[in-house]
Amino acid sequence: MLLIAADRFGKTVFAINEMVDQGVRCKLRNPQYAYLAPTYGQAKRVAWQIMKDAVRGIPGVTINESELRVDIQREHDRIRFMLLGAENPDTLAGLYLDGVILDEFGIMSGSVWGTIIRPMLSDRKGWAIFIGTPRGANAFQKMYLFAKEAMKKAGSEWFGAMYKASETGIVPKSELEAARSTMTEDEYNQEFLCDFGAALAGAYYKRQFIRVNKENRITRVPYESGYPVDISFDLGIDDSTAVWFIQTIGRERRVIDYYECSGKGFDEIVPEIHEKGYMLRFAYLPHDVMVRSLETKKTRLETLKKLNLVPNRHNYIVVKRSSVEDGINEVRNIFSTFWFDEHKCSYGIACLQAYERVFDAKEGVFKGRPRHNWASHGADSMRTYAMGLISEEEIEGRDFLPDQLETDYDVFGGM
Repeated sequence: MLLIAADRFGKTVFAINEMVDQGVRCKLRNPQYAYLAPTYGQAKRVAWQIMKDAVRGIPGVTINESELRVDIQREHDRIRFMLLGAENPDTLAGLYLDGVILDEFGIMSGSVWGTIIRPMLSDRKGWAIFIGTPRGANAFQKMYLFAKEAMKKAGSEWFGAMYKASETGIVPKSELEAARSTMTEDEYNQEFLCDFGAALAGAYYKRQFIRVNKENRITRVPYESGYPVDISFDLGIDDSTAVWFIQTIGRERRVIDYYECSGKGFDEIVPEIHEKGYMLRFAYLPHDVMVRSLETKKTRLETLKKLNLVPNRHNYIVVKRSSVEDGINEVRNIFSTFWFDEHKCSYGIACLQAYERVFDAKEGVFKGRPRHNWASHGADSMRTYAMGLISEEEIEGRDFLPDQLETDYDVFGGM
């Protein structure tokens, strides 16, 4: 089930009471359920009191305040309800679930569902409820569109619905008018009209995506086998690694694919990139690729070369360290040339759309630095590409044969 509703609709209250009802009816042994918010702190603030109210009066209830957990003892087993946060998805692995609520899924990492939560439901044939308010075009929107499409098929288990404040009557009309008078159009459309198209107020590429959507440049963009593919990285150690795949054809930069993973080494990442079957040319890499491993004493660049990431050992473009602001401006400068594949790049597109400035609530202003969250990796990878970009004219004027270059790699700081 996927429920999109404006604030004050009561979607969290509904979902938790539904979870408790399903739990007490479950016939499986030791059933357990989870309410998942973007952060553990948010789960506690939003849902803990609602959870305690929902189980009040049920015989055998034990409430664990320190672990945000509720157990209901039955004759031979127990029912368990947990409140969890999605800020560190890998810590959730290993659980089994009979049901889960994903609250504000739109501001979680999109991979939380597919790689972490969905497998937890498989052996028990569990269910999931997605609830939230739109936060730009992201994985929540994608899941909603999937649910609406799935509902058209006979016997589908999916249900998707949207409840706008202007339609439900829950928020008085006078309050909606008052809210509209003090909010921007984007803010009002997002919070009360459930508009996925209303970009985040502090989104860096808001104007660029307005133009992209107007010109229908998020579409089907197939791989052209006669043209090379350049790849651009944001490298993670304990964090995610993100890679864009881009073909330059004429004046167009065709963004044909996006790859992101967490917890994998280059010995796993490189083969997965090669399995895509693209004819690779340049690898654009951030400056920290030159950091040496304390264990192997080798740089990450040396490791990538040993694994033959790209065919020519001199086609590794290491981008100089520069300010984030300069990188964002370089991405903006070339955004008009981008065409995105809507399927293979869906998560990467969501990263670029959700990449936003930090808002200082106390001062009421946006700060000059980006928010570090799930969207950062894809955005940083695109900054690497923009800052290191070699023009096609420059490529034609250079010879990348190994015996004609003195260094193992070239360092660029942008076009």
